[in-house]
Amino acid sequence: MKELSMALLTMLIISILVFTLSSFSSGDISLYVLGESSTEKLSEEIAVSSGLREPFFSRYISFIRNFFTLDWGSNLQGYSIKTLIISRASLTVELMLLTLVIAIPLSIIISTFSIKNEGRVFDKATSVFFIIILSLPSFSIALLLMLLFSYCLPVFPTSGFVPLSVSFYENLRTMFLPSLSLALMHTALFSRVLKKSLKREMNEGYIIGAVSMGRRRDFVVFTEALRPASISLVSLSFEASLTLLSGSAVTETVFSLPGLGSLLVSASLQRDVRTVTTVIMLLSFFITLIQAISKIVLALLDYRAGDSDE
Repeated sequence: MKELSMALLTMLIISILVFTLSSFSSGDISLYVLGESSTEKLSEEIAVSSGLREPFFSRYISFIRNFFTLDWGSNLQGYSIKTLIISRASLTVELMLLTLVIAIPLSIIISTFSIKNEGRVFDKATSVFFIIILSLPSFSIALLLMLLFSYCLPVFPTSGFVPLSVSFYENLRTMFLPSLSLALMHTALFSRVLKKSLKREMNEGYIIGAVSMGRRRDFVVFTEALRPASISLVSLSFEASLTLLSGSAVTETVFSLPGLGSLLVSASLQRDVRTVTTVIMLLSFFITLIQAISKIVLALLDYRAGDSDE
């Protein structure tokens, strides 16, 4: 009950902040709709039709009611916002899932091999590489991958998107570089955290006892230490899904992907208040939901890990 109350309170605060900030930053949207042909009369008509002349509280209540009834209306160009979001949400979700599918197994492999070869060339090389990756902004990694695969290895397309419904193979080809650019940063973070957790677990009594009984160290890492250490990885994975869901705008823009992030950027540039607030509210809703699910999953994993230690 407490978690539900906190989730509802979070959504309420976010909705007020988003709607307030978007209302004050909307500017004269007629300039973006009419351009140089804008007149005072036409500007007023657009403002009235957009509901900008209504009292703030009335507009907020209407916005909340319309959001939860899925009556999201149309954007400034007259297209259905619901249709736009549905058509673009699948790409953003796919990008998030592919990133995690690449980053999680890769981080597990690198971390376990680093523990096995601690202090050796592989461990030092991956540590230096991940420090470099974490020091770079996300868009620079995307640009470097585009440069690499445009001139040196022209295997994957550097822009555009092919839906799954058209071609499974071509879809993966167009999504590989965007997913890889995001996965590299998350792999660096996942590996560093998982490696520290594995080191801590390897110093536990039950691990030391298993090794002293003659069991191979690398076998013990996989069978005994990885499961309790992976709790931190699961927690990071949920947090990464939140950032991927809400912060993929740069990657989608660089690779010309029609996702929710690029929709949010284009709508913001056009002062499309209705689209911007709807997308942000939708992302906030799913982020709050994922956070609630993550707490349940982590509680179950922690409980089972405690049982296994006993």
